[in-house]
Amino acid sequence: MITECPNCNKAISAAKYGITRCPKCGALVFIGDPLKNEKNSVVDSAPKERKETDKESEINENIKKIQSVLKKITIVTGSGTPWDRVSQLGFTDAFFLTTKELLLTPEAFFYKMKVCKNPSFLPLYGVIAAFAASLFQIFWALKFFQSAFPDFASFKAAVSSLGYENLSLLQDDAALHAVFDMMNPTSTMLVVQLLISPFMAIVFTAFILHAGSTLLGSNTRLVHFYRMSSFIMVTGLFNVIPVLGGLTSFVWRAVLVYKGGRILNGFDERKARVFLVFYIFMQILFIGLGML
Repeated sequence: MITECPNCNKAISAAKYGITRCPKCGALVFIGDPLKNEKNSVVDSAPKERKETDKESEINENIKKIQSVLKKITIVTGSGTPWDRVSQLGFTDAFFLTTKELLLTPEAFFYKMKVCKNPSFLPLYGVIAAFAASLFQIFWALKFFQSAFPDFASFKAAVSSLGYENLSLLQDDAALHAVFDMMNPTSTMLVVQLLISPFMAIVFTAFILHAGSTLLGSNTRLVHFYRMSSFIMVTGLFNVIPVLGGLTSFVWRAVLVYKGGRILNGFDERKARVFLVFYIFMQILFIGLGML
């Protein structure tokens, strides 16, 4: 039976009435029975094209899955931490992922840091984190001091009330003025302190970590501790919260030093604990000397 395709208006040969596919345009059409006054109609105008679209969508989805797997493989084969891939991830994503991994999966983070093929000497991430930490620390210290002692007289009276009359400091107004002025710095002094403090914190911490590593028999290179020191500066971000933030920062940093020490040095639990105790002791010593 010869009839016409209602979709492309081309003559087609149909063996029987009912649904068939047009050999010209590929549409599904209904061939009506002229004895019943049934008209030809289009059932589906482009099923082939739709199938191709669905197939392309499936292929694209599979490609995304493969890319995700390859990304995971790349991570564990020496590509380093998220910050080491900042050029691929972008600044915001790299910073967020680095912070997230340091908080949730520090062991995996320090392992990736250790096996990185092309490590940066001093990650910008650490400088930014250390700067933020110093900013918060200085802000709260000055705010509390200046609120408690609005002038030199109130500061001197508070020191005198401690009852240590024999201390030379209490008898020397110049020494008291030096302390008071240090807690009321000029804008220039404040800027210089904010610029120097982050680098001092990273460098001194790196040397403390390296010294502890060497004393415990490890031969891990100093460059790894510069990187470790830089990354653990992120704990200082908790200093945005006064007092409680400082305590939280200290605990988190202790955890990172313990876990990082185990991974970088290959220490067992006992040595890792000794490594942590050494770090805490030296940290307190340097703080007491005013170097951190």
